[in-house]
Amino acid sequence: MAAMPEHDFLVSGERAALGLLRRDHLPQLAVWFNDPDVRRGLAHRGVVNEDGEAQWYEELTKAGASPRPSAVGFAIHDSADGELAGVCGLEDIDHNFLRAEFGIYLGHRRGTGIGTDATRLALDWGFTMLGLRNVMLESYAFNEQAIRAYERAGFRVIGRRRDCVLALGRRWDAILMDATAEGFESPALGRLQP
Repeated sequence: MAAMPEHDFLVSGERAALGLLRRDHLPQLAVWFNDPDVRRGLAHRGVVNEDGEAQWYEELTKAGASPRPSAVGFAIHDSADGELAGVCGLEDIDHNFLRAEFGIYLGHRRGTGIGTDATRLALDWGFTMLGLRNVMLESYAFNEQAIRAYERAGFRVIGRRRDCVLALGRRWDAILMDATAEGFESPALGRLQP
């Protein structure tokens, strides 16, 4: 079996590159996932060890291996130096209605544009490679930095679910956002279209 290349990027942007998730990423992802600064914007409340990350990885890679995947996950790298910066993906992919849900977390290098670029690249993959027409996400009202990054990537606020989240010791609204293929400008993969 041939060794994996050091940087197995699938698509690259200005600040971020999306690559294959690999088993050797799991120890770092588990550390980041349990970091309070990282998980403050995540819905998951449990503590995850490397075994939990391995279970998530197995489920995700199985879901993504189908010709009609129900999920696709990406390792996020800083395109400047190739360093692992986080993870993102499209989940609950519905090939009948051509829609999915988006999720992301960055372990470090937040506030540098990597998250915005990675989000744009994941949308590009969903719209161009998977033929999706709509991608939705849910954020928390207090996570204003993430909401601005999602808007820069192409998402728009479509609603607010009031008082539905318990996070950081109090109740919060969830902000519902979506992006559509119509009007989305491909940052990388559009060049493949005839």
